Amino acid sequence: MRFSLKKNELVNRLNIVNRAISGKVMIPILSGIKISAQSNGLTLIGSNSEISIKTIIAADQKNDLKIEEEGEIVVSANFFTSIIKRLSESDLQIYTEGSQIKISSGQSLFTVSGQAADNYPQLPRIDDALNIKIPADQLTDLIAETIKSVSAQDSRPLLTGIHFVIDQNQIKVVSTDSHRLAQRIVTLKSDSPLTTDVVVPSKALTELRALIEGIKEVDLQFDESRLMVNLGDTVFYSRLLEGQYPQTDRLIPQESTSSFSIDSQVLSASLDRASLVAHQSGNLVAQFTISNGSLEISTERSEIGNVHESLPIKNFQGKDLKISFNPDFVKDALSSISEKTLNFSFTSSLRPFVIGPAEGQGNEKIQLITPVRTF
Repeated sequence: MRFSLKKNELVNRLNIVNRAISGKVMIPILSGIKISAQSNGLTLIGSNSEISIKTIIAADQKNDLKIEEEGEIVVSANFFTSIIKRLSESDLQIYTEGSQIKISSGQSLFTVSGQAADNYPQLPRIDDALNIKIPADQLTDLIAETIKSVSAQDSRPLLTGIHFVIDQNQIKVVSTDSHRLAQRIVTLKSDSPLTTDVVVPSKALTELRALIEGIKEVDLQFDESRLMVNLGDTVFYSRLLEGQYPQTDRLIPQESTSSFSIDSQVLSASLDRASLVAHQSGNLVAQFTISNGSLEISTERSEIGNVHESLPIKNFQGKDLKISFNPDFVKDALSSISEKTLNFSFTSSLRPFVIGPAEGQGNEKIQLITPVRTF
């Protein structure tokens, strides 16, 4: 294998495939990047067995890539990437001699041990794929609005993912850690024959969100066990989580006994202060007190201290109420909704409450928070 190209182009592509490589892998060769040189271009592959990323640099004048000899090898991802980034010259010559890869740039010549590419696992096949096209910015919003409510506990693996229910031209995306829930429903501009129900690992979606920046449209392909996303020069693969995601529709209250609207930024700043006291006291609980059409945020008294703040609210309806909650959960919910004015709806001090845009969208964009019992 022998090829030459510009340093910046290689660094950009290494950054892409490195997103699929983790520090802890069950298969040692997956700590490396597979590099394949063919007459039409250079292919880089990174994988951690959960997600895989393939990116192709075409052999043309635009990329300044010249393939002089075909071949392939696997090199240490961290070591190889670190070398390339530290080279001072922009022009690179890279070639193999047996199981070693040589990196030449200006007065520098590195020799790095590699492994046979034959031992690298094959990329997953997507059989009988179901395809759907979605604007990249819309997919980014779906992920951003639900990613914070996934579970961090591996004891319930399905809850570490985000549930996608796709029916014709409608996509419903749900996440929950059993203490809070996020739901977003969008309608695509064009009809799709696709109907599917899948759970995608949240870690995979975090990496995918970074990859689709600057892209207009994304092509999603699903089969029973995999997701493949075609991004042009780059293809992203992720396994799907197995099992039946919990029925979450029944968790969302259909009626409320108390509600109000409030400025998101005002409430967020107040919650920042309340959570500061709550974290310091070791009791991560705050309380809403709704009385006579006004809202008070407070924390319980402790040896550290407490806080009480009154905030202006609008459109109050219903009964007075006191409800305790985790302030970090509500802060996450506020940051997941872009609208400036939000609506809070309550049914009782022991039932989950709903946060959504003040301009009603039904259940199309909501965050659900379970209260904290304090007795």
